[in-house]
Amino acid sequence: MKAKARLVAEARPDGTTRLTTLAGQAPLLLRQTLADGGAPGVAQVYLVAGAAGPVGGDELHFGVHVGPGARVRVRSVAATLALPGLRSGESTLDVSVCVESGAELVWDPEPFIAARGARHRTTVRVELADDARLTWHEQTLLGRHGEEPGSVATRLCVRRAGRPLLDHTVAVGPHHPGSLGPAVIGAERAGSTTVIVDPAWEEVPPADRLVLEPRDDAQCAVAVFPLDGPAVVISALSGDGLGLERVHRWVRRGVALL
Repeated sequence: MKAKARLVAEARPDGTTRLTTLAGQAPLLLRQTLADGGAPGVAQVYLVAGAAGPVGGDELHFGVHVGPGARVRVRSVAATLALPGLRSGESTLDVSVCVESGAELVWDPEPFIAARGARHRTTVRVELADDARLTWHEQTLLGRHGEEPGSVATRLCVRRAGRPLLDHTVAVGPHHPGSLGPAVIGAERAGSTTVIVDPAWEEVPPADRLVLEPRDDAQCAVAVFPLDGPAVVISALSGDGLGLERVHRWVRRGVALL
């Protein structure tokens, strides 16, 4: 299966955001909803799976363009489940994002689950203006409850003002030798990556941009990495999705961007 989705947003003179394009094909269907908490000026869009998958061999493409001053939040109705196909090919998702001057994008879908035997690859390319804001959150679970893991590779490339800011690749699962060993994820089967880019951090020392106090109830390992720019990366590993969700709520409470 091949499918495409496209989202284009622009700011109105009154400070609200209008979606000029909202189009998709199953399983990449898009639906606009009221923003959670009544956030002013934010256009909120949910991904709705219109079909099973992605299934091995599927090729999916998603384009997002946030115009100057617009604010968009992308979420999903449910977790995405990658499944093996009749043949041994991998499924792919290519996401292309442009966030223009003064605009903001929050990407916060439900977890991506790689079922046993699945092979999937996601490539995300983000272009940011120098004063754009970004929160990019992704969670990956290897296998359903009590199930052997599938394989997934994710590459996240972020450029700011035309210069590279982050090029981060994670490849885990049986198809990626050594990834399930102690040097990578060990016994954990759930991981997340959160990237926050905030121009307000331009004058803030890297070590002071985001400080997460230790929590006994987090039940997972968390690391914060400042980038060479007004940005940080937060990586987390846990035995299950519940642990990741605890960390995600913890971070959201401490960061105004989320």
